Amino acid sequence: MKRAVIVGAGNIGRGFIGQLFSEAGWEVCYLDVVSAVVDALNGAGAYPLEIVSNRGCERRTIAPVSAVNGNDRGAAARATADADVCVTCVGAKAIPYIIPNFAAGVKLRHAEGRGPLNLLICENLMDADRYIDSLLSDVLTPAERADVGLVETSVGRMVPLPDKSLLEKEPLLVRAERYGVLPFDADAWKGPLPDVPGLVPISPFRFVIERKLYLHNMGHALCAYLGTLAGHALIADAVADPPIRLAVREAMTMSARALAKRYGKDLDALLAHAEDLIRRFGNRALGDTAARVGADIPRKLAKSDRLTGAALTAEEAGIRPVWFSLGAAAALAVRAQSGDPGDGMPTDPAEAFGALTGVGDGPYRDDALAFYAILTEEAPFADRMKKVFALADDILTDACGEIL
Repeated sequence: MKRAVIVGAGNIGRGFIGQLFSEAGWEVCYLDVVSAVVDALNGAGAYPLEIVSNRGCERRTIAPVSAVNGNDRGAAARATADADVCVTCVGAKAIPYIIPNFAAGVKLRHAEGRGPLNLLICENLMDADRYIDSLLSDVLTPAERADVGLVETSVGRMVPLPDKSLLEKEPLLVRAERYGVLPFDADAWKGPLPDVPGLVPISPFRFVIERKLYLHNMGHALCAYLGTLAGHALIADAVADPPIRLAVREAMTMSARALAKRYGKDLDALLAHAEDLIRRFGNRALGDTAARVGADIPRKLAKSDRLTGAALTAEEAGIRPVWFSLGAAAALAVRAQSGDPGDGMPTDPAEAFGALTGVGDGPYRDDALAFYAILTEEAPFADRMKKVFALADDILTDACGEIL
């Protein structure tokens, strides 16, 4: 039986990646540093996964599974060396902490002449392969590094944390939406491509990465920030709120146009993808929260990330990035609303915009600050959104002129 070693036994690791490999007939082994999770997985040899939608719930058991504590360097290295594939899904900030174990496993595998090892990178981070490569280059020899395939993926499945009351009854329970496709960079894979249903090789891969970040993640973030300002705790409630749904749709349509122009892709297909995502945002059974989706504002406003990256892509296509400016403004308003963002950045909105996005004067900044002034007014949310749409219409009318 082939073995997948998954670094990170959290939502994506158990709620998506484990299912893919387990249902393809692979043994699944998790590397994690949470002792309670490691012990529970080893004790049960399985865990429950619920596929949920507004139509109901389908319960599955993922098995056989085992786990290794990542604090045990020798055991983690041995598990890595023996893997047929490794997967990382720990979150962008945790990547540096997993490199020592992975590198130790690669060294062991190389010394034993076991051949190349592919690392599927399941992280929402632009150029994650280059980042991990830079970390590995400091600890591996050129020959050892040549044995590693750093393979980017695009994780589209939404897997929020289950309600605490459910976890009290079943600590290993994960709940996810049905969507189960994991595209990966075929050109980065070393050796024969894996035969795993749902694991889809794509070449070239850059378009898939940007579609995920600038369409899916961007729309999700905008929904979360506007939802927070409207007082919605759940993403499903936010996207059901008409002005928020309209703003999200406008933003995702704009991003689809920009991506279609950059990559020469079919616009209808991109728009259909966007419409499907909006429907998926409305999956109430997931219980996904605006707080989770909107967390880590500095990363999500960064120059290559979902909002600012989408804005720069639109500008490259000759499109005024007005809806991404709204997203940036909403993020800044949520940050200000928190009182103490604790990120060490300026509190003044203009200074914060520059520090967080790395973008100077121009339409993206100007429109964001104008929207910020509206969003932070003392007025009902619906009234503020009416002013937002009026301003957006004026901006786009001036930018586009008369269209035949």
